[in-house]
Amino acid sequence: MNGPVSTVDDHSRPSFRQKAGAAVMCLISLLLLYFLMAGPLVWLEGKMKFRPFSRTVKTVYAPLAQVVKSDWEPASTVVKAYVGLFKK
Repeated sequence: MNGPVSTVDDHSRPSFRQKAGAAVMCLISLLLLYFLMAGPLVWLEGKMKFRPFSRTVKTVYAPLAQVVKSDWEPASTVVKAYVGLFKK
């Protein structure tokens, strides 16, 4: 036995479970990126004073603004605290 023993076919297609897992990881990554970009974009929007950019940021981040307006705890506190870091 000189080589590694492999019981998995290297050319097999991904299973439904693997595809679903990859899709869930992509969705979580997208949502995390969406949230993490909120602060820097609010800061940039405050510095630029460019109306089309401001409208776009407000439209894209309307769901987070709704969370803050609705005062859903603890989500609203987290969003306020994170975005507040960039408003200074």
